[in-house]
Amino acid sequence: MTTVQNGDNLSFGDKNHGLSTVQNWHEHNRRVLKGDIIGITDDNTSITKNCIVKVNQTSCEDFEDSTDQLRHRARHINYWKAELERAVRDIDAEISILESQRQQVKNAMDTLNIPEYITKECLDLRRNRMQSDLVYDEPQEELFTESALIENVKRLHREMLRDIEYQLKMNAAAKCALERDWSNKYLAFKYESENADLETKSINVKDSAGATRLSEGQSNVESWEQYTINALEQFKSAIDKSKALRSKVEAILINSARDLRSQDIRVNKALSERIARTEQVKIELENQLRLTLSKIVETENILETLHEEIMKVKQRIQVAQTRLNTKNCRPNVENCREGSLVGLIEEVRDLNDSMSLLQKRSLETEKLRADLIHERSILENEIIVKKKTLHIDDERCLFLRSHFQSAEKLCGF
Repeated sequence: MTTVQNGDNLSFGDKNHGLSTVQNWHEHNRRVLKGDIIGITDDNTSITKNCIVKVNQTSCEDFEDSTDQLRHRARHINYWKAELERAVRDIDAEISILESQRQQVKNAMDTLNIPEYITKECLDLRRNRMQSDLVYDEPQEELFTESALIENVKRLHREMLRDIEYQLKMNAAAKCALERDWSNKYLAFKYESENADLETKSINVKDSAGATRLSEGQSNVESWEQYTINALEQFKSAIDKSKALRSKVEAILINSARDLRSQDIRVNKALSERIARTEQVKIELENQLRLTLSKIVETENILETLHEEIMKVKQRIQVAQTRLNTKNCRPNVENCREGSLVGLIEEVRDLNDSMSLLQKRSLETEKLRADLIHERSILENEIIVKKKTLHIDDERCLFLRSHFQSAEKLCGF
């Protein structure tokens, strides 16, 4: 039994050639039944399952973390995009307001041409005053002051228009920077939102070789955020300067219109006072002319009386001389130097003296009449001068100045 069990009898007989031992058989069975591959498989299965769970858990956590980060990034981008949108709306509104103010300044410049024409025309008209009235008076001085004021206002208008146009360029540059950054933010927000909503079952998921490679020239969070901050600071600087410029332009327009209207009032007042004084002088001249005319008539009457008296004296002289001639015809001793002869001689002498006196008075009266006639021509000429001045100042200049623009129009409204 022992020998058989130990396989000692297997060594004999050809029929046992090539047979293994039972021990080998048992060992072989043990090796086959040992189940190493099963155990390994079970271990591998266990490890694999654990790995799958871990990978699934890790990938889910990573996916959720990435999704959260993408959503956070999208919110961050959206925040700055909203800030940029607000800034674009503000700068766009500011550009619109500044553009309307630019048009207002241009309107004010166009409106200023009317006061400039009125002032120039008044100065040209007053150069047509005649002779003694062609003087540098208060209205002339106020008109020159107004002309200088208009030139100064025109210069301010040109400077304001240049500053506004420059500021509009600055505002447009700031708006362009904002819109460019907003456009980039819009696309970035779109891409980040799409990434945040992307899932494994999405139709546009595919392999992208080299997706993990970092691109050259990429910005970091700080520089990315600083770029937008710089654009917003540029916007804030531009809009602050724009508002300050608008306040300055508005103040200049209001002050210029006020100064022009005040000067217009001063010119009109000076013209009115000058017209009143000229009218008063004209009335005095007309009164003086009437008095002169009456004196001329009176002088001519006196001259006529003097001529009549001279004729009477002349006739009396002729009578006295005829009497003397008749007396001289007396014969011989009758030609006596008696009292009547002496009286006739004295009469002729007295009449000659009277004639000389009357002729002298006649000459003086004639000279006075000539002086009165000359005075009349002077007065008439002065009245014509005053009427011409009144026509220029009252009917022409004041009429023109009645079309002087209002303060609102001078401000460009």
